[in-house]
Amino acid sequence: MEEKIPETMTFDETSEPREYAPDELDKKIRELFPPGESVNKRLTKTGLLSSRALPSFVSDWLISKFSSGNQLDTLALQRFLDNYLPDKSRAEEIKHRLMSDRARVTILADFRVTPNIQSGEEYLEIPILDVTGKEGMVDPIILDKSPELLNGGMWGVGELVYNQPESRKKDGRIVLKEFTPFRPYQANLDYYRKARSRFSSTIEWIDFLLKNMEYDPPHSFEDTSQKMRMISRLLPFVQPRVNLIELAPKGTGKSYVFGRLSKYGWLISGGGSVSRAQLFYDISKKRRGGLITRFDYVALDEIQSIKFGSNPEEVIGALKGYLESGAYNVASYSAQADAGFIILGNIPISESGRPISNNYFDSLPNFMQEGAFLDRFHGFIEGWKLPRIKVGSIGKGGYALNSEFFSEVMHGLRSDTTPAAVVDAYLDVPKDADKRDVTAVTRIASGFLKLLYPQVRSVNEIDVNDFETYCFEPALRMRTIIREQLHRLDEEFPEDMPEVVVKKV
Repeated sequence: MEEKIPETMTFDETSEPREYAPDELDKKIRELFPPGESVNKRLTKTGLLSSRALPSFVSDWLISKFSSGNQLDTLALQRFLDNYLPDKSRAEEIKHRLMSDRARVTILADFRVTPNIQSGEEYLEIPILDVTGKEGMVDPIILDKSPELLNGGMWGVGELVYNQPESRKKDGRIVLKEFTPFRPYQANLDYYRKARSRFSSTIEWIDFLLKNMEYDPPHSFEDTSQKMRMISRLLPFVQPRVNLIELAPKGTGKSYVFGRLSKYGWLISGGGSVSRAQLFYDISKKRRGGLITRFDYVALDEIQSIKFGSNPEEVIGALKGYLESGAYNVASYSAQADAGFIILGNIPISESGRPISNNYFDSLPNFMQEGAFLDRFHGFIEGWKLPRIKVGSIGKGGYALNSEFFSEVMHGLRSDTTPAAVVDAYLDVPKDADKRDVTAVTRIASGFLKLLYPQVRSVNEIDVNDFETYCFEPALRMRTIIREQLHRLDEEFPEDMPEVVVKKV
């Protein structure tokens, strides 16, 4: 079948500056966002931090705390790391202090809690200390205050003590007695929106977003089309219930964006496992609130190697209802959530840089190649059109927003319903248009509007050409790929999109 999808997105940049001095953008970021909110990303690659597998929001906070301008107080940073953020080489030393000195040890770390149905206890896991299974426990009051510790865990400051065994038949435990979630910033969305008006062009703001994603825009991307595809990965960060599929060769940064930039997302890596209980509701434990209810998005990385247990159809069946309406039913338990769902996978690429097969869904596991399931995904990201990540691509772009602050802003924008009203006012939709197609286009367009024009409160505040070029056309394209691929999978699905157009209001 002849390929109908155009090779590239086109952007009318006649009124947009194609080039500007990178230092000007750095200066603008420093002027608009004070120290703490902005950070010199070059400093995050210091040897003290680069050897540790820290999320970006933790690394950025440390740099903000221990730097002034371009100068990093490495001695103070080293002391803090030694005292509060140990690496695995000190795990046994800290356990010894807890056991022998009866000391209270406070650390900044990733804490997780796993319920054990046999013992009826909540087991504490501290990966950095290799504390697993029965070695750790948590005060129940902490779980009442921070339920995020369940189903994924979270970063925070925890105070640990050691409970000595009462007899030889019982085991000693490391106990989490106090816990403060790592939330050093609150997003001021009004200030963020006002800051947008200080940027001279859409192109400059796009580069600002890319810097916040820890890329170096002038040296990492060939054109605006590549940049737009990269920021489309942020759609689930700002728009509730956006469901995406991205297929790409390895090395294009999928895992980095969805796994490192925000504590509000959850990435299940290749080789991991997924169950209905994990996503939604555990019938045997009667524990509600799976990953879908606790995060802004759930991403499955390297989908070909994800394990779905002995009954993958059970997971797909539960997902179909949720992806359609945001509601789910497991046994007698019903609930709603607004997390997006993202499938990330690899796809074979030819020497010309195109997928070997025009049937993209062939790269998905067989049990996912069901039209009714895939039709519920709103958009497709052509990951093979993104550049491979190089040493100079990540974290060397100068100043950007602190990742923790940026993730709070993105999370805050999710509750903004004004962009959806603007999109509805702009679009002319045929009465006989497919509902899923229209929902997909409007939802993605609303996400792009939040990302690129967060200050817009009405149709009068954005140029119709800007809306059409940067919000509507990318959204239409992302859904068009889903539509054409569904037709190739099953000819009962129509190939053409409805004639949705932008009104010249």
